[in-house]
Amino acid sequence: MNNFMFDFDGTLADSGTVVTVATQKAFIKNNLPAPTKQQVLDYMGLPIETFFPMLAPLAPQKVLHQLYDDFRIFCAQNEDAGTKFFDGVIPTLKQLHANGKDLFILSSNSSATIYHHLKRFKIDQLFTEVVGSDMVKNFKPNPESVNRVVHDFNLNRQQSVMIGDARYDLQMGKNAAVKTCGATWGAFNIDSLKQEQPTYLIHQPQQLLNF
Repeated sequence: MNNFMFDFDGTLADSGTVVTVATQKAFIKNNLPAPTKQQVLDYMGLPIETFFPMLAPLAPQKVLHQLYDDFRIFCAQNEDAGTKFFDGVIPTLKQLHANGKDLFILSSNSSATIYHHLKRFKIDQLFTEVVGSDMVKNFKPNPESVNRVVHDFNLNRQQSVMIGDARYDLQMGKNAAVKTCGATWGAFNIDSLKQEQPTYLIHQPQQLLNF
C-alpha cells in the first residue's frame, strides 16, 4: 500500500468520551431523552447531522440545529483534555511518512477540529490532505471523500487503503473500490467490522507497517 486513508475519531484519536458526554448534554439541554453511551458509540463514524436525527426522529429542524450548536460548544469545552492519540499511532504515522507513504484523514469531524489536534501533537506535516465533513456534500458511507483524494492526487485505488474503527468507514472504502482495514483498538463493535469483510483486520497500529 502506498496511500493510507484514516478515519480520525476512534481510529487515530481516542475521543469517544468527549463525543458521548457532549451528545448527552446537548440532548438534555434541549429537553430530549439523553442517548446511552452505547447508542452514541455505535453511531460514531457518522457526522452528527446524520445520527442526531436518528436519535431524535421527531425533533423539528430548529431543535436539531440547536442540538448541533450545543454539541459543538460542549465538545470545545473538553476536547483538548479528553482527546488523545491511541498508543502506537503517532510512531506508526511517523514511520509510514518516513517510508514515503501518503497519509490522509477522511473524517466525519470538522477539518478545523482535526487540524487543531494534529497541530497540538505536532504531526500535521505528516498528512497530505485532511477532508472533514465540512468539505463534502455526501457523508460516509458515500465514497465522496475517498474519490476526492483519489482524483486530486491521482492515486491508484489498488494501492490505497481506508482504515477505520466503524463499519461506515469500511463501507465507504468498499464503495470507492479501495482496500479496507478494520482497526479494532478503538472499535465499539468489532463484530460489525468483521461483517464488512475488510481486506485487513488489525489490532495494533504498528501492523500497518506490514502493508
